[in-house]
Amino acid sequence: MSRFKMRSQAAEQMDDLELDEGRLALALADIRRVNRLLGGHATSLAGLRPFLSLEKAGPVHVLDVGCGDGEFLRYLAAYCRREAIPCRLTGWDFNPKTLDQARQASAGYPEIAFRQRDLRNQPEFPEGTLVICNLFLHHFTDTQIRELLAHWLSQGPRAIVVNDLHRNSAAYYLFWFFGLIFMRSPIARSDGRISILRGFRRKDFSRLAAGLPLGRTRLVWRWAFRYLWTLEPKKKLL
Repeated sequence: MSRFKMRSQAAEQMDDLELDEGRLALALADIRRVNRLLGGHATSLAGLRPFLSLEKAGPVHVLDVGCGDGEFLRYLAAYCRREAIPCRLTGWDFNPKTLDQARQASAGYPEIAFRQRDLRNQPEFPEGTLVICNLFLHHFTDTQIRELLAHWLSQGPRAIVVNDLHRNSAAYYLFWFFGLIFMRSPIARSDGRISILRGFRRKDFSRLAAGLPLGRTRLVWRWAFRYLWTLEPKKKLL
């Protein structure tokens, strides 16, 4: 059977809280390079942009779940500053070492706050929040993803925007080649390949959405081998 037919359950080294800070920092630097060179942040912003302009009652609140070192939030903050969009940006992550690096790198961004959160405890967020997941959901099983989405939808988000990986052989082998040239961290190279194997095909999203209280949804493919999935909750009847 093709290794790309089903989602892999292999573990990623960066999910290990015991990973030392030096190797973690090197891996995070490689991830930043990947997102800059392969357009990852632009994909996430494309998903959020239609909703940013709809917020008229005050600062838009964006929650980055699994924010890592906060690079996307800094990218988003810079965009909102250029466009004069008042914003309040929050990053959640489980790893305290990663959050320490995020806070240091974001010292010049008072609109960004970071919080350590364990998703197993089902943390809550304010109604109307824009939730973004950048290369995050693939860390979970299908059952866990459905549970996360159901919980988030119950909080009344403005929308949930998912930017994650397309699982296929071309993405896998192109990333392998890319990693040899542009990446210094063996952990980031290995985890990147595992991430693709844990990624998604188009039919996976239909299965994950089944039974959720959804209104409009949209799924588009973006370069480089990303899926941009936008979910809006079903509107409550008055």
